[in-house]
Amino acid sequence: MSNLIAKILEVEEGFRSAPYLCSEDYVTIGFGTKLHKDKGMDPHRFTLRVDRKIASLLLHEEVCSIETSLTNSHVGGVGGIYHSLNKFPNRKTIVQSMCYQMGVRGVLQFHNMWAAITLEDWAGASEAMLDSKWARQTPARAGRHAEVMRTGILASAYPDRYFL
Repeated sequence: MSNLIAKILEVEEGFRSAPYLCSEDYVTIGFGTKLHKDKGMDPHRFTLRVDRKIASLLLHEEVCSIETSLTNSHVGGVGGIYHSLNKFPNRKTIVQSMCYQMGVRGVLQFHNMWAAITLEDWAGASEAMLDSKWARQTPARAGRHAEVMRTGILASAYPDRYFL
Protein backbone atom coordinates (compact mmCIF):
# COMPACT_ATOMS: atom_id res chain seq x y z
CA MET A 1 0.00 0.00 0.00
CA SER A 2 1.32 3.42 -0.88
CA ASN A 3 1.59 6.21 1.62
CA LEU A 4 -0.44 8.32 -0.77
CA ILE A 5 -3.64 6.30 -0.47
CA ALA A 6 -3.27 6.23 3.30
CA LYS A 7 -2.90 10.01 3.44
CA ILE A 8 -5.85 10.63 1.12
CA LEU A 9 -8.08 8.29 3.12
CA GLU A 10 -6.99 9.91 6.37
CA VAL A 11 -8.09 13.26 4.92
CA GLU A 12 -11.32 11.95 3.41
CA GLU A 13 -12.39 9.72 6.29
CA GLY A 14 -11.02 11.54 9.32
CA PHE A 15 -10.13 9.67 12.50
CA ARG A 16 -12.32 8.51 15.35
CA SER A 17 -11.08 6.29 18.15
CA ALA A 18 -14.57 5.18 19.20
CA PRO A 19 -17.25 3.50 17.06
CA TYR A 20 -19.74 5.73 15.27
CA LEU A 21 -22.38 5.47 12.55
CA CYS A 22 -21.06 6.50 9.15
CA SER A 23 -23.19 8.32 6.58
CA GLU A 24 -24.45 4.98 5.27
CA ASP A 25 -25.52 3.87 8.77
CA TYR A 26 -22.76 1.31 9.40
CA VAL A 27 -20.84 1.11 12.68
CA THR A 28 -17.38 2.37 11.83
CA ILE A 29 -14.12 3.17 13.63
CA GLY A 30 -10.68 4.63 12.98
CA PHE A 31 -10.27 5.90 9.43
CA GLY A 32 -13.63 4.59 8.24
CA THR A 33 -13.23 0.88 8.98
CA LYS A 34 -16.62 -0.83 8.99
CA LEU A 35 -17.06 -3.00 12.10
CA HIS A 36 -20.23 -4.84 11.10
CA LYS A 37 -22.06 -5.68 7.87
CA ASP A 38 -25.50 -4.79 9.25
CA LYS A 39 -26.77 -1.24 9.08
CA GLY A 40 -28.21 0.74 11.96
CA MET A 41 -26.58 -1.01 14.86
CA ASP A 42 -25.94 0.96 18.03
CA PRO A 43 -22.26 2.00 18.04
CA HIS A 44 -22.35 2.14 21.84
CA ARG A 45 -22.71 -1.67 21.85
CA PHE A 46 -19.14 -1.82 20.57
CA THR A 47 -16.66 -1.21 23.37
CA LEU A 48 -13.64 -1.29 21.07
CA ARG A 49 -11.34 1.74 20.99
CA VAL A 50 -8.39 2.25 18.64
CA ASP A 51 -5.46 4.62 18.47
CA ARG A 52 -4.08 6.02 15.22
CA LYS A 53 -1.55 3.20 14.89
CA ILE A 54 -4.22 0.49 15.05
CA ALA A 55 -6.52 2.50 12.78
CA SER A 56 -3.68 2.77 10.25
CA LEU A 57 -3.15 -1.00 10.38
CA LEU A 58 -6.86 -1.58 9.75
CA LEU A 59 -6.76 0.87 6.85
CA HIS A 60 -3.68 -0.85 5.44
CA GLU A 61 -5.37 -4.27 5.54
CA GLU A 62 -8.47 -2.96 3.78
CA VAL A 63 -6.48 -1.22 1.04
CA CYS A 64 -4.41 -4.38 0.46
CA SER A 65 -7.65 -6.34 0.12
CA ILE A 66 -8.98 -3.77 -2.36
CA GLU A 67 -5.76 -3.97 -4.38
CA THR A 68 -6.00 -7.77 -4.54
CA SER A 69 -9.68 -7.74 -5.48
CA LEU A 70 -9.20 -5.20 -8.27
CA THR A 71 -6.06 -6.86 -9.60
CA ASN A 72 -7.77 -10.26 -9.73
CA SER A 73 -11.15 -9.04 -10.98
CA HIS A 74 -12.46 -10.71 -14.12
CA VAL A 75 -15.56 -8.53 -14.29
CA GLY A 76 -15.50 -6.61 -17.56
CA GLY A 77 -11.73 -6.88 -17.79
CA VAL A 78 -11.32 -4.58 -14.79
CA GLY A 79 -8.20 -6.40 -13.59
CA GLY A 80 -6.32 -5.45 -16.73
CA ILE A 81 -7.75 -1.95 -16.79
CA TYR A 82 -6.78 -1.44 -13.16
CA HIS A 83 -3.28 -2.72 -13.91
CA SER A 84 -2.99 -0.12 -16.71
CA LEU A 85 -3.41 2.57 -14.05
CA ASN A 86 0.10 1.76 -12.79
CA LYS A 87 1.20 4.40 -15.36
CA PHE A 88 -1.10 6.90 -13.64
CA PRO A 89 -0.56 6.48 -9.89
CA ASN A 90 -2.71 9.43 -8.80
CA ARG A 91 -5.66 8.12 -10.79
CA LYS A 92 -5.07 4.62 -9.44
CA THR A 93 -5.13 6.04 -5.92
CA ILE A 94 -8.50 7.67 -6.63
CA VAL A 95 -9.97 4.33 -7.74
CA GLN A 96 -8.66 2.76 -4.52
CA SER A 97 -10.25 5.54 -2.48
CA MET A 98 -13.56 5.05 -4.26
CA CYS A 99 -13.39 1.33 -3.41
CA TYR A 100 -12.61 2.11 0.21
CA GLN A 101 -15.76 4.20 0.40
CA MET A 102 -18.14 2.13 -1.76
CA GLY A 103 -16.56 -1.30 -1.83
CA VAL A 104 -15.03 -2.98 -4.86
CA ARG A 105 -18.42 -4.30 -5.97
CA GLY A 106 -19.81 -0.78 -5.98
CA VAL A 107 -16.96 0.61 -8.06
CA LEU A 108 -17.19 -2.30 -10.51
CA GLN A 109 -20.63 -0.91 -11.40
CA PHE A 110 -19.04 2.25 -12.84
CA HIS A 111 -19.03 0.69 -16.33
CA ASN A 112 -18.71 4.00 -18.18
CA MET A 113 -15.81 5.06 -15.98
CA TRP A 114 -13.94 1.81 -16.64
CA ALA A 115 -14.62 2.10 -20.38
CA ALA A 116 -13.28 5.66 -20.40
CA ILE A 117 -10.19 4.63 -18.40
CA THR A 118 -9.52 1.96 -21.02
CA LEU A 119 -9.36 4.72 -23.64
CA GLU A 120 -7.44 7.05 -21.32
CA ASP A 121 -10.39 9.39 -21.71
CA TRP A 122 -9.93 11.11 -18.39
CA ALA A 123 -12.66 13.70 -18.93
CA GLY A 124 -15.09 10.91 -19.76
CA ALA A 125 -14.06 8.91 -16.70
CA SER A 126 -14.51 12.02 -14.57
CA GLU A 127 -17.98 12.67 -16.03
CA ALA A 128 -18.99 9.05 -15.43
CA MET A 129 -17.92 9.35 -11.80
CA LEU A 130 -20.04 12.46 -11.33
CA ASP A 131 -23.06 10.87 -13.01
CA SER A 132 -23.73 8.55 -10.08
CA LYS A 133 -25.60 8.04 -6.85
CA TRP A 134 -22.22 8.24 -5.11
CA ALA A 135 -21.66 11.78 -6.42
CA ARG A 136 -25.12 12.84 -5.31
CA GLN A 137 -24.55 11.38 -1.82
CA THR A 138 -21.02 12.71 -1.28
CA PRO A 139 -20.66 15.55 -3.79
CA ALA A 140 -17.56 17.18 -2.31
CA ARG A 141 -15.53 13.97 -2.15
CA ALA A 142 -16.77 12.82 -5.57
CA GLY A 143 -15.90 16.23 -6.99
CA ARG A 144 -12.35 16.04 -5.64
CA HIS A 145 -11.92 12.52 -6.94
CA ALA A 146 -13.35 13.36 -10.36
CA GLU A 147 -10.99 16.35 -10.60
CA VAL A 148 -7.97 14.14 -9.95
CA MET A 149 -9.24 11.59 -12.47
CA ARG A 150 -9.65 14.37 -15.04
CA THR A 151 -6.30 16.08 -14.46
CA GLY A 152 -4.14 13.38 -12.92
CA ILE A 153 -2.95 16.02 -10.45
CA LEU A 154 -3.69 15.62 -6.74
CA ALA A 155 -2.95 19.27 -5.99
CA SER A 156 -5.89 20.28 -8.19
CA ALA A 157 -8.27 18.69 -5.66
CA TYR A 158 -6.18 18.89 -2.49
CA PRO A 159 -4.36 22.26 -2.84
CA ASP A 160 -3.76 22.75 0.87
CA ARG A 161 -2.39 19.29 1.64
CA TYR A 162 1.28 18.77 2.38
CA PHE A 163 1.39 15.20 1.08
CA LEU A 164 1.26 16.17 -2.55
